[in-house]
Amino acid sequence: MIYGKRRGLFGRIIKPLLVLAIVFLVFSTIWFHTKVTAYEYELGQLQRQKIALIKERRELVAKRAQMLSLKKVQYLAADRLGLVYPDRKRVFFVRSDRGPTPYTTGLRKR
Repeated sequence: MIYGKRRGLFGRIIKPLLVLAIVFLVFSTIWFHTKVTAYEYELGQLQRQKIALIKERRELVAKRAQMLSLKKVQYLAADRLGLVYPDRKRVFFVRSDRGPTPYTTGLRKR
């Protein structure tokens, strides 16, 4: 009688599991590498976008400073609105006088 190869516990269970584990590790390594590469591309794109936004912010700050400058406001007031500085003889100072305060009850001072 000819006997076939006897397979023990290692041959029947552990060997296929070992092959599956190796295949799983190879595919997970490839997946991990592709994810890292994709994140690197995304990071580069976000850095370029950040640089563009910083540049745009600088331009907007400069434009705001130009629009709010005193010379620009004076020019617009004189040219478009026709406003002029008053003579010192025609300036009246109005003093705000507080009238009598109402009577309050309580412990606080008026």
